[in-house]
Amino acid sequence: MKIALKFVMALTVTILLMLAFRALVFTVYTVRGTALEPCLVEGDRVLVNRWSYGLRTGGGMFDYARWAASPVERGDLVVFNSPADTAAQTAMRKVLAYFCTGVPGDTVMAFGARIVVPGKSVPCRVTEANMKLLCMLYNRFEGKKAEVIGGKLFVDGKPERCAMFNNDYYWFSSGRSDDVSDSRSFGFVPETHVIGKVQMLLYSTDSRKPVYDCLRHDRWMLMIEK
Repeated sequence: MKIALKFVMALTVTILLMLAFRALVFTVYTVRGTALEPCLVEGDRVLVNRWSYGLRTGGGMFDYARWAASPVERGDLVVFNSPADTAAQTAMRKVLAYFCTGVPGDTVMAFGARIVVPGKSVPCRVTEANMKLLCMLYNRFEGKKAEVIGGKLFVDGKPERCAMFNNDYYWFSSGRSDDVSDSRSFGFVPETHVIGKVQMLLYSTDSRKPVYDCLRHDRWMLMIEK
């Protein structure tokens, strides 16, 4: 009886440690879709470092926080929660992975115009090209009420000519002109939605093949270079 109890306790502790490691250090995600081909293909299992930009905590009853925070860098392959999925809490939203091609202060081509990526210390001049996008950021992520009336942006009832934000935002790209499922579709991504950086391709399986032959032998323990 004592041996069985010790085994159950050891197993419980092991499971709890594994869950804590997954939640606090590294997480493995499975790639779905073809947006990042040929870098990543459907069926790849990638290792994501949750400390790359600081460990994200909070959600629900607790405020957002990031321990040992550091900014996302251009060229990083980043995993984040979809900013378009507003029905659930941030951590429960769909998980996406794209390359960072715009950090606060950068200018990107978006919706047929050049637009500055907003950030905490990056004032953005309100223009016809970015007005609706900035309005969405205020409403979804900044806790303010914004609306476009008569070709002008109003924030909390006041006209805004130069937009300032409490969050840093990033622009993400698939790297493929024929795939617009990236920021060209969902817009800027706030720092609060960033999970971590893809560090390694652990292994990959092909769902079209039988179980005994589904492992892709050329996609095994590969470091993801910037």
